[in-house]
Amino acid sequence: MVKLPEELEYERLLDRLYEKLPEEAKKPMRFEMPRAAVEIHGKTTLIRNAAQIAQIFRRDLNHFFKYITREMGTTGSIEGSAIRLKGRFGPATIQRKVEQYAKDYVLCPVCGKPDTHFIELRGVRMLKCEACGAVSPIPEL
Repeated sequence: MVKLPEELEYERLLDRLYEKLPEEAKKPMRFEMPRAAVEIHGKTTLIRNAAQIAQIFRRDLNHFFKYITREMGTTGSIEGSAIRLKGRFGPATIQRKVEQYAKDYVLCPVCGKPDTHFIELRGVRMLKCEACGAVSPIPEL
C-alpha cells in the first residue's frame, strides 16, 4: 500500500466522509425564509399567507400581526389566514419586515438557528434557543 502525504490522506478522508453524509445534512441551511404573498387592493394591502409565515416561524399569528402593523405604522385586521393592512405597501417592503421579524423574534442571535421559543424570565419576555441553549432578550411589542 502506497502511503500518501498527510495532507492528501486528510483530503481523501474528508471526501469519503462527505459522500456518506445523508442528503439532508449536505444542505447549507434547513431554514428557508418564507416569501410574503402580497396583493394590493385599492387602498389596502393583503398578506395572503400570513398564517403560513407565522406557522413556519412557530409563532402566534396575533404576535406577527401586531409586529407588522406597528412596523408599517398602520391598522389592519386578521382575515382567516391573511392580514389586511390599511395603506398600499409593496411586496419588497413587506418582505423586509418579515425578514426583520425573523431576525428579532425567531432566529437565535447566538447560533442563528430558528429553533427558538419565548419564555418569561423575571417578567421579561426572552428568546430561548432549543439548539444551543442561549437565552436572549427580545424587543417588546
